[in-house]
Amino acid sequence: MKILVAYYSRTGNTKKAGEAIAKELKSDSDEIADLKNRSGIIGWFGAGADAYRKKLTRIRTRKEPESYDMILVGTPIWSGNMSAAVRTYLTNHDFVGKKVSFFCTGGERAMEKTFEEMKKLVPKSVVVGSLGLLEKEVKSGEYEKKVASFVRSLGRK
Repeated sequence: MKILVAYYSRTGNTKKAGEAIAKELKSDSDEIADLKNRSGIIGWFGAGADAYRKKLTRIRTRKEPESYDMILVGTPIWSGNMSAAVRTYLTNHDFVGKKVSFFCTGGERAMEKTFEEMKKLVPKSVVVGSLGLLEKEVKSGEYEKKVASFVRSLGRK
């Protein structure tokens, strides 16, 4: 089975999780690049505002998810929503018939809502799991056990 882990990360937390998941799966990975400047305090506010308003953005990726059997997509949670870059990624690619899984980093209260919203953007895929990681878990290293358990739960059928 050909597997891709794709993620967007502004501060590095989601990247750290995505790289750990890809390592556990021995899969390809692809960091989604947001072409809008999200750096500094102005970028931070803009990122939150775009996520809250459910806006799309211009992105760049290196790999095409359509050529994979399973795609795991990761996002930080901003203003209680997925990032604009991940919303764009899920909107712009065809996940029909693909196995899809999601992971996010951020506040616990918005995780389930974020996963439900992500599922709605890939309606003809087979969602096989989700993993929510708190920022403090990523920063402390606690996330590694959760990642290993999550990967085992996916199976590789």
